[in-house]
Amino acid sequence: MTALLPRLFYISAAFALYLLLQPYPVTIFMAACFACLTLPLYRGLTLKARAWQGVLEREGGGQRRLSLRFRLAAARFGPVYSYTIFIVAAVFAPVAALVLLVAPQAAAGLARLRELRANNFQLPPDCVEYIQQIRELLAGYPRLEKTVDDFFRNVDTLFFDAVGLLNRGADVLGGTMTVLWTTFLFFMLTVFFAVYARRIRILTARILHLPQTVLRRFVTAAHRALRAIMLGIVLVSLAQGFLCGIGFAVTGIRQPAFWGLLSTLTAPIPIIGTTLVWLPLCLSLWFSGKTAAAVGLGLWGILAVSNVDNFLRPLFLRQGINAPFFALLASILCGLAVFGPVGLIVGPVLLTFAVQALTEGNRFYTAHR
Repeated sequence: MTALLPRLFYISAAFALYLLLQPYPVTIFMAACFACLTLPLYRGLTLKARAWQGVLEREGGGQRRLSLRFRLAAARFGPVYSYTIFIVAAVFAPVAALVLLVAPQAAAGLARLRELRANNFQLPPDCVEYIQQIRELLAGYPRLEKTVDDFFRNVDTLFFDAVGLLNRGADVLGGTMTVLWTTFLFFMLTVFFAVYARRIRILTARILHLPQTVLRRFVTAAHRALRAIMLGIVLVSLAQGFLCGIGFAVTGIRQPAFWGLLSTLTAPIPIIGTTLVWLPLCLSLWFSGKTAAAVGLGLWGILAVSNVDNFLRPLFLRQGINAPFFALLASILCGLAVFGPVGLIVGPVLLTFAVQALTEGNRFYTAHR
């Protein structure tokens, strides 16, 4: 009973926090991921502050008492304040840049997108009729028709999830208080997870009865996976969106920054990605009589944009996640299907957790065989 009592208290505390924060699962998960990704930075700041504090305490005899207290307080609380400023800047700087670039084009771009969709992306009547004939032909093969319909329905859902993000971003003033509260909670939880990371790991080990070294290996694996996701999904998607924006601007597409941002949001989708954006625009140029621009945009999309995805994404992801690339693709697709846009991170993280759990199981089995 004595051994179980502390675990009961720990579980009760965890359950109380769960009841308090359970309306915000995505915010909690993203804050935990961001804290894990930036934890080495906070630890580095803490080590430097401790070294400075030691120097001040050794040399404090010749300094005025008030000045010494101020410097010691700065050394003690400096890492937390510096870390907070860093994560706020790391989030708001790119968001501000995107807002400045895209906001003037967002309304016109969304209107243009609705117009293109309503007009079948300016396809001529013959092409629309030909597509309809193909659909009627598939009707004779119910299973094949269902598979094709499900595929395009899922693609359509993913594409308009990205458009929905832009819609909500353009209409953010309608929910200002919700956005401010969620943002504040994200930063507060990120700082909390980073500052108390060691205590959280100790409590987790006590609740689950796991050795500290095992938990430390899980945290290290999660950190490597998140760094790979940052490089292989986020940065590669930004690069693809930037390249798409250049292509759209050169070929005369109106609102190129808007379409570039939309390409960034669709880029993480495996296999099709930015094709969801540049291919319809390419067809629109072709059937509008701008043949050279359409061919140029198509070649740019195939040779430049798609090759960034084909080469850099697998390279970055496999450096941090010890799994076959097809398993990584499956984890991303399943994560998107189950969790929505946040599944881009949840899927690979869960795959990493599964791989690390198998590794720990094999290590334990080998040691005790």
